[in-house]
Amino acid sequence: MRAHRQIVLHESIEELLHEPGCPLCRFLKDFQAIHLQGDSAKEIRRLCNFHAWGVAAVQDAQAAADVFLTLVNENGTTTEPGPDCDVCRKVVDEEDRRIRELVALLGKPDVVRWLRMEAVFCIPHAVKLRKKAPLTLTARIDMIIRNYREQLKDELVQLRNDPSPDRSGWGALGRAAEFLVSQRGLRV
Repeated sequence: MRAHRQIVLHESIEELLHEPGCPLCRFLKDFQAIHLQGDSAKEIRRLCNFHAWGVAAVQDAQAAADVFLTLVNENGTTTEPGPDCDVCRKVVDEEDRRIRELVALLGKPDVVRWLRMEAVFCIPHAVKLRKKAPLTLTARIDMIIRNYREQLKDELVQLRNDPSPDRSGWGALGRAAEFLVSQRGLRV
């Protein structure tokens, strides 16, 4: 997380379909950042370890001090991510909304074309999407995962066998991590 990064929260998951990586991860990463920054953070009453450090990393010192003073006075921490953390709860609720939104879009011709040509999902979001998608599209989701898995394997083998000293090709490591567990900081 970067302090004071300018974040644009998109209105729809559809706006992110042609961006690199899992569109659900991209949407939720920005959604989470917005809830750790600015006025949204004033509503926080309970934080897990990850999100407490997130507030410390992205807020300016005075705003973070205000959040932490409230939490210190109210004993507002939890060690585990999950429903006790205000930010985790918001992210999980938003994730469910965006998965339902994507399922509703799956019949649109542009989205069908995107699914055939360029779709990428992380494994955690593919599993959740698969549970809610029509049975006719689960095979497509499985194929997307299979194809991306093969692409990543090729990139990782090339990186392992011929690492460039200038670190080109190392983006495969981040893409592999996202594919396996979603974007950093998302507890999905």
